[in-house]
Amino acid sequence: METQNRSIISAGLKSLSSHLHKINRSEVNYIKLSEGSAGKLHGLKESIKSRFKTEKINAPASTKSEFIENIKSKVSQSKEIRNLGTLREKLVFSSGSPEAKIMFIGEAPGQEEELQGKPFVGPSGQLLTKIINAMGLNRDDVYISNIVKFRPKIEGGNQGAANRKPNNDEMRISLPFILEEIEVINPIVVVALGGTAMQGLLNMNETISSARGELHEVQGAKVVVSYHPSFLLRSKTPNKDKRKVWEDMLLVMNLLGMQITEKQKNYFK
Repeated sequence: METQNRSIISAGLKSLSSHLHKINRSEVNYIKLSEGSAGKLHGLKESIKSRFKTEKINAPASTKSEFIENIKSKVSQSKEIRNLGTLREKLVFSSGSPEAKIMFIGEAPGQEEELQGKPFVGPSGQLLTKIINAMGLNRDDVYISNIVKFRPKIEGGNQGAANRKPNNDEMRISLPFILEEIEVINPIVVVALGGTAMQGLLNMNETISSARGELHEVQGAKVVVSYHPSFLLRSKTPNKDKRKVWEDMLLVMNLLGMQITEKQKNYFK
């Protein structure tokens, strides 16, 4: 419960941070606060510090795995999630190493993910695997998850292969759990795949193109925003767009201190 409360507060502070960044981009370089407001803000800071430990969880892999299993159990039993009535029944949680230094986070599972019970295993997932391999890594070296852990329903009976993006309520209610995952994994870099993941994690309504190339932050981890692999699958200029995604991955590799070969530097040029 304490971890979830901490995640909720973190989400609120993230929203405040995003708002302050927007003010900064508007070239306003000050915010007027009355003495009373400043005092309340300082009091809130001290209250949070006294109630919650701010250090990150840095447990051995087996303990991290137990933490992840506990989060998974909480998601599966969440009455708030089930009361939405807009999500299907099968839980699709995560895959990969709890010791990973990089997390890939998407929006929600689709049909293939629901069938196999793992995130990113359909056509988009197969392309993500190729991207990970091109970085010199395997799927077992990274941690892969989604903000929403159940496939969103589509009204009208038999859903078949049809998928949809999660809505704001579905993401809002699911957000504390993915924030807990980030806290437990403690990655160096989080890659937000697609606009929906960007919006959910960073509370940003900007375009992917405007958010790319900049470093964002969530739970103390650097966040790189990139296109969802499904965007590449339907692109009319695939090589051009693959280069954009690859530039994002080069940024990730730099942040991780990975060696980058000349061949890797020149992919899709």
